[in-house]
Amino acid sequence: TMQSRVVYAGFAAAGALLLCAVALLNVSTNGPTALFAAGPVTEDGKPVPVTQLFKTGEPTNEFPTSSDPRMNLKSPKKWKGTFTTNVGKFEILVHRDWAPKGADRFYSLVMNDFYDGARFFRYANDFVVQWGLKGTPQIDEMYESGANIPDDPKYKSNTRKTVTFATSGLNTRSTQVFVNLADNTFLDDQGFTPFGELASDADLDVFLKKINAEYGERANQNKIISEGNQLYLQKSFPHMSYIKSEGVSVIEE
Repeated sequence: TMQSRVVYAGFAAAGALLLCAVALLNVSTNGPTALFAAGPVTEDGKPVPVTQLFKTGEPTNEFPTSSDPRMNLKSPKKWKGTFTTNVGKFEILVHRDWAPKGADRFYSLVMNDFYDGARFFRYANDFVVQWGLKGTPQIDEMYESGANIPDDPKYKSNTRKTVTFATSGLNTRSTQVFVNLADNTFLDDQGFTPFGELASDADLDVFLKKINAEYGERANQNKIISEGNQLYLQKSFPHMSYIKSEGVSVIEE
């Protein structure tokens, strides 16, 4: 199976650095970073207060369900996701026109700190690197059962550096994503529709040279979901690379 926060102009979270008195703010907190002139909105245009977005460190039982407005945000037309890992940083350029439903879900996940702590649990040489299970059983179980989004029509090919949701069949995309390490165009007719791409060759080098490949495809996804990082991955795969923090910079609203 192939399986940040917005800040309104005039408001800033603790530790924020005001860059421009007119519109744009660059906010650095323990959660995501965002460049925005307007706040997040749902897919039907309703605003979502930034203070309501989930932040790492808050109680697990407060993480939004898939039906919560916070998990149904509308992705900007083009934005950059920045992910800091324990072995370096990489950036993903998300293009909403490539896969609108996929971009919306990925944006919602990043805006709510979903990928903080997520391990790169599958490393298939010359094929893909996969991640997207948070490693918190209560949250992963919620999103691996009944939280799928519909497929997007095929638009962009699975070429090297593209980023795609993993699936287990039709309309089964949820939280898991992968980076194509090679031109995997044979995936195009199997329902895998990229929603973004690594921003540069340097970002690809993070996957090729820094993210730990020693565990290959040995990790059991069901055990990750049921036992999480603490009881399973950290004990069985102690050197597995992982995401420490994530952020959003809007390029085109």
